Amino acid sequence: MSRKATVGKGVPPDPDKGNLKRNLRLVESRDPAVRAERARKKPPVSMVLIDPKPLTRRSIGELLAKAFPEYPMVSVSTCEELLDVEQERIGRPNLVIVYIRSAGVTDPRVCRALELLKARLPDTPTVVLSDKDNVEEVNWALKHGVRGYIPTSIESEIAVAALRLIGAGGTFVPANALRPADLRQDFKPDGERRGRSDELDLTPRELLVVDLLREGKPNKLIAAQLEMQESTVKVHVRNILKKLHAANRTHAATVANRLLSQEVK
Repeated sequence: MSRKATVGKGVPPDPDKGNLKRNLRLVESRDPAVRAERARKKPPVSMVLIDPKPLTRRSIGELLAKAFPEYPMVSVSTCEELLDVEQERIGRPNLVIVYIRSAGVTDPRVCRALELLKARLPDTPTVVLSDKDNVEEVNWALKHGVRGYIPTSIESEIAVAALRLIGAGGTFVPANALRPADLRQDFKPDGERRGRSDELDLTPRELLVVDLLREGKPNKLIAAQLEMQESTVKVHVRNILKKLHAANRTHAATVANRLLSQEVK
């Protein structure tokens, strides 16, 4: 036993023995096939958030992860950082959300980012999250292929519902941004707007929702009849209330009835 101990002390340790497994891992990580296999084992990215500020990137990312637990997501600071992610994981995300803050969609950096996304991920809907809320910004964004413009002034549940709408193939635009400035300033206190039905400024889907609101139906029945998600109906209802300057659903139905009755006369 003492002889074995003496022999053991006299044998110098192999300097590479402890690093053998680490070296093997390094060799494997350089193998494209191994990297591709590892990437395939990871869930593909379904939602992307691009925000240069770490604090808001984390807070918004946590909100989205909680609202969309079924969507694996990634948060990055720039478009270039997103495109550095393994291509196998990016694939075709359901949504790419770009928080441009108050820079404006015509800012050169924002333009470059949107053009890069359009070129590299042409089939993925791009959503702009902005601190601005005006018609010029919205129109420019829509003309350049953005599928949704969400101002940070809206409630978080509306933003989540808007993202679901866009992910399902729709387009979201804030109602206030599309209403003419003079109309925003000169609306009547009771929310009434004079004019014919085409002056309701409602989309075809919103008109369908208004018709059912006039019948007194709740969101759940409206969603079932129009074959859409209840969250989507809520977005339409909120837009309708804003466009008609109505305080609630009953008020919106009353305003719509009055405007439509004026057209009949």
